[in-house]
Amino acid sequence: MAKAGMRRPDPSDPHGTESNHKQHFKKNDVEPVPEIQGKAKYGNKKAGRI
Repeated sequence: MAKAGMRRPDPSDPHGTESNHKQHFKKNDVEPVPEIQGKAKYGNKKAGRI
C-alpha cells in the first residue's frame, strides 16, 4: 500500500525493470564449476586435503 503522502502509480505504467531499456552486461565466457556428487554433497564431514 502507498504510504501517506505518496502517490499511487498507475498499474499500466512501466515500473522497475519493465521499461524498454536494455541491460548492458557482458556475456560470461567462463565455464560453470561442476558440482560435487553423491555422498560428498550430503555429508557433514569436512573435505580432505588435496
